[in-house]
This record gives sequence, C-alpha cells and structure tokens, in this order.
Amino acid sequence: MITKIAHITDLHLDEDFPFKDKITVRKRLDYILNDIKKNNIKQIVCTGDIGEGEGISYFFNEMKNIDFSITLGNHDKFLEISKYYKKGLNYHSKKIYRSQNHRSFKFIYLDSSSGAIDEKQLIWLKEELKSDKPIIIFIHHPIIKLDLKVDEIGKLINRDRLIEILTDVKNEIIIYCGHYHLENTSFHKNLKQFITPAVAFQIKKDLNKIEIDKTISGYRIIQIENTNLTSEINLLDYAD
Repeated sequence: MITKIAHITDLHLDEDFPFKDKITVRKRLDYILNDIKKNNIKQIVCTGDIGEGEGISYFFNEMKNIDFSITLGNHDKFLEISKYYKKGLNYHSKKIYRSQNHRSFKFIYLDSSSGAIDEKQLIWLKEELKSDKPIIIFIHHPIIKLDLKVDEIGKLINRDRLIEILTDVKNEIIIYCGHYHLENTSFHKNLKQFITPAVAFQIKKDLNKIEIDKTISGYRIIQIENTNLTSEINLLDYAD
C-alpha cells in the first residue's frame, strides 16, 4: 500500500511582505491545493508560518475537508492557531507537538515557533525516539546547518542540542522542514534533512545576502511504500 503526503510550508497568508495584497498568496495556496488534488494526495502536512489576521481562518477553511497536520513556525501564534486546530495542544507551554504511528515509520511533529525546542519538548522527544521504526520529523526550522546567509540569521537557536539527541539513537531519522524558502537536501550521521520550497515566495541560495524570488511557489510530495520512502518537489512558475 502506498501513502502519499503533500508537505507545504511558509504560506505567509495576508502578511504585508513581500506582497501588498491578500489575493496573491491565497491564489498560490489554491493552485497548490488543486495540484495536490490532481495528484490524488489525501494527506497534507503544513510546517508553519501559516499567516496572520484573516489569512489564518482562510487557511483552515481551505483545509476543512482534508486530512492534515501542522507544526508551528516563528510567524505563528499558539493562541490564534489553537482556535482552529486541536491535535497535540500543550496549553501549559503553549506549544503544539505530538507523535503518530504509521505502518512502517513513526511520525513526530515538533514545535519550533519560539526559535528553539523548549526543555519540556526535548524531554518528551527523547522518550518518543525510543522506537524500533525509522523516524520522520516534521518541523518548521531546519536542524542541519547550511552555509547560507539565511541560515546565519534564521537558524534554530539550540539546534546543536537537538542534533545531539537525534544522533544519540540508532534509528534513521528523516526531517522535513521549511523556514528558509528554498529547496535543499542535507545529511549528518543518521539524519537526512529535506527543506521544502515555500508556498509564498523563495529565497535565493546565497552566502552573503538575502534575495527573494516572487515568481515561484512549491511543495513536496512524500511517498511511502512499505519501508521505502521517497520524495519530489513540485514547483509552480508565476513568471507569466
């Protein structure tokens, strides 16, 4: 049996930058959701930076008939998102995180909305990593370092601690994330990291500066067949 999951990230609905209108990014999300439907994908994971204001209710209205999960990004606010989403809510720490068992993998959804993984969540994670299955982690921030300007200014604050915990287990760990608005694949010991392009806009890969590209949006298709895991990027070009 084949499981297909669409990974979307960094929607930034109704935010002022870089688009001054609310329509552009909403249309991009609609195009991507239509593409997901055409590809007969029934599950979606969104790894954060959903948006602000009415963009939040717009997102959850669009997702109401879809099997979906989310993680929070640094632009997301727990109190706003928790009005619409109830899976994995931790009201004490104001975080959203949980685990889920698949036939061949264990899914872990982490909350890096504060720019770090808090201590309570790290303790929980250590216990969740005690599994005989390979692990799939969905998180907003990348964990493995990139030699790019965007990594210098936007990195996860305590990623070294997180890497230490993840590499202390024997399981293969596959990380799907966003935050950097680009596509990248990185490896470190037992970790494989896949950064998915943003729905809203991309950031060009550059060591010394941040330069955005408003002509492209994208998402990732993850496919699980027994214990075989693959993924591919779908890009939509708005140059015309």
